[in-house]
Amino acid sequence: MADLLDVMHAQRACRQFDPQGAVPDSDVETMLYAAIHAPSAENKQPWAFVVVRDERTRADLASWWTETWNAGGSEYARQNVSSDALYADLEVAVTARGFAAAPVVLVVCADSEQVPEIFAQSSIFPAVQNLLLAANALGYGSCLTTGLTIFGIDRVRERLKLPDTLSPLAAVYIGRPTHKLGPPRRRPVASVTYRETFGTPW
Repeated sequence: MADLLDVMHAQRACRQFDPQGAVPDSDVETMLYAAIHAPSAENKQPWAFVVVRDERTRADLASWWTETWNAGGSEYARQNVSSDALYADLEVAVTARGFAAAPVVLVVCADSEQVPEIFAQSSIFPAVQNLLLAANALGYGSCLTTGLTIFGIDRVRERLKLPDTLSPLAAVYIGRPTHKLGPPRRRPVASVTYRETFGTPW
């Protein structure tokens, strides 16, 4: 349990990837095996994973991310992120050193034939979290993103040849970080936790 908690406490987004850092299929399978052990609504397991390694497809996904950033994402981030350092990290993510350098992009979809749309996100994102934790445990950097699956969903659907029954909900970038990642910045538990009723300090 201590090891699991250590992995959880060290989990953070990686937005700069080593283009030479290999991610073997065996490690991808380990991450996916962790993902499918997440809970889901009525145990329907409505996930479908598209592992993208093709250089051209990855380049397209990265360029669409850059388009989204330039079309208004940067202004939104500037107004809403908590620090200049985080904004700078987001800026790098849309360059050649960022998402474009990740050797694996895992697109996580929900199958509407398995679960109603109202339960899709609560079924998919626990699997995504398991995926992120497994990547961290294996020594990889990873980043959960939803920009492409919200603003570029039609292009993603066409590029990956997704049937109408599959809705892409997340794209997870996976690879070796270009530098050692520091600990995640988190507010203290006591500042966001209450006893019995909101406002009563924990």
